[in-house]
Amino acid sequence: MSENYVKPERISLRNHSELDEKWVQEIIAQDPSIIGLGNLILKDKERIQPHAGRLDLLLQDEDATKRYEVEIQLGKTDESHIIRTIEYWDIERKRFPQYEHYAVLIAEDITSRFLNVISLFNGAIPLIAIQMNAIKVDKNISLVFTTV
Repeated sequence: MSENYVKPERISLRNHSELDEKWVQEIIAQDPSIIGLGNLILKDKERIQPHAGRLDLLLQDEDATKRYEVEIQLGKTDESHIIRTIEYWDIERKRFPQYEHYAVLIAEDITSRFLNVISLFNGAIPLIAIQMNAIKVDKNISLVFTTV
């Protein structure tokens, strides 16, 4: 092997003792462009939704025409996160109809079942699925985001 090569190790954040969803949220909040949806700005974190919990992140494009309602999930996608993502998207688009809205679910494992659900909603709900991989190189952790 080359002396410049360092083998990366994929790690599970869901099973990590120190890094959690709040850590991921902070990383994205500091630089929303890392999720791969363009140059976005942070509008809000932990945004309270009437009768529906808290939206992890609200991001907006530089032109202030598009908003992204982002839900973060460690591990595999599950029904509650899918429903929550769509619910938050719906609440925000009704409250702020002047923007184009996109429901975004970021998870470590986007399951085939979830992809099937996305295809069912195709056209009716602008739903974006982003798979997140945590990669460890030496003592450093990096997050890699891939839209699926």
